[in-house]
Amino acid sequence: MFKKKYILVIFSTLLLCAGFAALTQELDFFAPDPPDELDEHSLDDGGDYFLDEKKPIRWFRSNAGGMPLEEIDSRFIALRNEFALSIDSAKSDDLPEFLIKYYDEEYAVEIRTLYKNGLQSRTQWLFKDENSNTRLNAVFQEIVTEKLDYVITYVIDEETGHESEETEERIIFDKNVKGFIEIFDEDNNLSFEFRFFDDGRVIRTDYGYKDKLVISSTVLFSDENGVQFRKIHTDNFRYNRTMSLRSIERVFYENIKQTGEEPVRIYFPRNIMSAARDGIFLSERLNVYPEYFGDVFISSNYKMRFETDERARILSQTLYDEEDNVIWVIINTWTGNRIISSVKTEGDIILKAEFEYNSAGNRILERNYKNGQLERIVREEGNMEIEELYMNNILVLRAVWEDGRKISEARIRN
Repeated sequence: MFKKKYILVIFSTLLLCAGFAALTQELDFFAPDPPDELDEHSLDDGGDYFLDEKKPIRWFRSNAGGMPLEEIDSRFIALRNEFALSIDSAKSDDLPEFLIKYYDEEYAVEIRTLYKNGLQSRTQWLFKDENSNTRLNAVFQEIVTEKLDYVITYVIDEETGHESEETEERIIFDKNVKGFIEIFDEDNNLSFEFRFFDDGRVIRTDYGYKDKLVISSTVLFSDENGVQFRKIHTDNFRYNRTMSLRSIERVFYENIKQTGEEPVRIYFPRNIMSAARDGIFLSERLNVYPEYFGDVFISSNYKMRFETDERARILSQTLYDEEDNVIWVIINTWTGNRIISSVKTEGDIILKAEFEYNSAGNRILERNYKNGQLERIVREEGNMEIEELYMNNILVLRAVWEDGRKISEARIRN
């Protein structure tokens, strides 16, 4: 009896030691430690400790955006979290085919793989130069689709010499890449950008700079093979003396019909503080679409025609559908650099917005009409805005707003 207990104790001890050895291997207790320089780099940039030689993969607890939040000693423990991130190094031989042409021998390659609930969700490739500046950022996902194909073979009967057809169904797997590539210059400016779609299309954007400011961006579409690109449009950016963005001018190229000789221009507020006042509509800005006109939705097959004067002020804009039928027309009346009225005609409905300004040029009053009937007046008094609603030209409701927040509302008895 004593011998049986003794054997049982020895067997249990050996089993416990074996389990402990397996656990310590999983926890990477025997893996070599990274060099001391690793502590000098934040978790976000991953460090540059792999510049000269490949080092062990690192594991992190992450969020949905792939940000490394906490370094974990074990892959097994990291994958227990909802989101986990691995950061690994790579050599040129490990690069996918579509990234090799952007690789330089001076670059260090970092691979970041995001996992969700233990399953691989996204892979990110980073090329970094000797100063740890990111020169390429790429995120890809491989999309595999199944297609049914028919293979026809011709068989000749040896006895009769007649030829017959045999059809065989086969499943073909198509692999497409979905994601993007961003390429930066030595000054960390975004030079090129590629967007890959699961149907094989590629959209490329080229950026131009002057004195560290973006002055142009050109959009190009690829052909069916994703090799040849053609220009679609270019956006030219204009700045004022304080280097604030003043306007964007879009020029269209082939296969795009642009009505009129002038390119499409978008102007921004002169006063940047006015643009920041989203809660208050009474501010100095170009109001092409008054709030009273409602939301404007434009289909991809629609087109807009602008008429401007010699000062680039928009006098009218007309929206057409794919069959060149007029959907609506907006006509603006200007005094100096300010719109004093806008009229929108859409079928039998005519909406009109009238504006008044103070001596400082700030808009202080707006009147809204529908088919000639007054429906709404909004006026500014200090930091207050008073909104009045009318029915059959009779005041029925008054609301008071303070700093963009409604503080009172009252129905008016007549």
